[in-house]
This record gives sequence, structure tokens and C-alpha cells, in this order.
Amino acid sequence: MGYRMRRGLFFCVTGGRSIFLDVEADRYFGIKPGWDQAFQALVADDIAGPELSSLIDAGILVEDDAVGGITRPPAILPATKEMSVERVWPISGLGLRFIIAQIEVVIALRTRTFSNVLRPIADHASIVGPGRTAGLDPEWKPFVSAFFSSSALRPRSGHCLTNSIAFMRVAQSLGFKAELVLGVCAAPFSAHCWVQADGHVLNDRLENIRNFEPILTI
Repeated sequence: MGYRMRRGLFFCVTGGRSIFLDVEADRYFGIKPGWDQAFQALVADDIAGPELSSLIDAGILVEDDAVGGITRPPAILPATKEMSVERVWPISGLGLRFIIAQIEVVIALRTRTFSNVLRPIADHASIVGPGRTAGLDPEWKPFVSAFFSSSALRPRSGHCLTNSIAFMRVAQSLGFKAELVLGVCAAPFSAHCWVQADGHVLNDRLENIRNFEPILTI
């Protein structure tokens, strides 16, 4: 008998614990220690134990003979560099696009489900070919500079999720290829979101993302 994660459910192991993200319900959660031990054993292809049935009853796992086991989240190379930016004034046309995008994202997150907000980003990422990356294209620098320069006029500019989704929307519309990363820290629990490409964190600082383990990458 094979098992897979319920659709829309993602996980990572950090601090010895499994943390789950339910995109459809827009929530993070952990599980009982016994369940977690069984789950991590299943991920490691070890004997999972009787608690496995509880994971099925809870809707975390689904029995599926077509799969051989739980697939760990794809590894993502952690960002090791920051983009050097120069704040510019007055706000450029690109800066205005960031402001508009952030307003749209704030409204979208209040009126639509989290999964529906993420879906266009995921759909776009799945169909585009190789894009421009931070290490190869000097156009990233003015792009990132315009983003930071517009921060004072962007609503909820200190909110990592709206920041990152707005950044991705504008980047994808201009043909830039990047990754939207959602990460978690187990102790104490916290979550964070940022955008990176080619080893560069683009809309944040390295010191802010170091303690977070990616749970979902788009």
C-alpha cells in the first residue's frame, strides 16, 4: 500500500518536527509526537507503526497504490547573497507598478482564498521557460531598487506575504524568473515569505530568512 499527501498539503521537517501547510485552509499546523514519529518514519521509508492510521483518519495522508511513498519537498538552495540597491526618488513608473500590485494583493488576500491568490503565480511558473536571473541579468538591480524605493507608499509594506506576492506578480509580468518561498521556524513557531533567484534574496535581507526552512516553493 502506498501513501501520498492530501492535495494542497505541504510539509517540511525543522527542529526535529514536521510542520504542515494547508494551502486550501490557509493555515500551518503540527501533529502529535507519536503521529510525527510515524510520519517521519514513512518519509524515511522505515516502518511507520500503528499511528499511520490516525494520519489517514485526520486527512493528512491518502492511501494510493499508484505511489511508492511520501515525496519530500524539493530542495531549494538557500539564498546566500543580497541585491545591492539604491533607493531612487521620485518614484519611477516601475515603482508605481509595485504600489498598484501591492494594493491588489492586499484586496485579493481579503476577498479570495489563499490558494486562488497563489494559483496564477504557480500556473505562470509552470509554463514559462528559462527566465532572467539575478546573477545573470543587470536589469534585476533597478527592478529591486524600484521595489525598495516604493516601500513607503505601499500598503502593508512590512507584511512579507503581500510584499512577496506583489513582487512576484510584477516580476513575472516583465519576464523575470524567480521563486516565491514560504518558510517556517519550529521553535518558537513563526512563518515568513520571500522571493529569491539564483542564490539572491530579492525583496528581503539575508538576516531575516536564515532561520526559516522552506515549506513551499513556487
